[in-house]
Amino acid sequence: MSAWETFAWGFLGSAAVEMVALLGFYSTGSRRLPARYRRVGFWITRTVLAVLAGLLAVAYEIDKRILAFNVGAATPLIVTFMARGFRRAYAPPALDVPPEKVSRDSERDAKSERRPTGSSHGPR
Repeated sequence: MSAWETFAWGFLGSAAVEMVALLGFYSTGSRRLPARYRRVGFWITRTVLAVLAGLLAVAYEIDKRILAFNVGAATPLIVTFMARGFRRAYAPPALDVPPEKVSRDSERDAKSERRPTGSSHGPR
């Protein structure tokens, strides 16, 4: 399979995600499209994402059509996962987690570190 064909299958996989979203919208019976579908910026961004999906399929050197299609469909998740990893690596912790979540998490961690009274497991 050529690089162009791999690119095309990846691109189509990404475009199929939006087609499924549109189909789901039409199955609700509503007659009005969501506002995002009427914005040029949405279509530009969605097209760039589909191009990225095709490039990702080529970068993985995929030689099977269905796998290139799957990578294309999964590209939004892959990019989101990578972006979260980059944000955690470079953002200060205080900006990454809302204050109310920090207090709930620290309370939960403190409770999980407590042992029941009379526990014979672990050092005292």
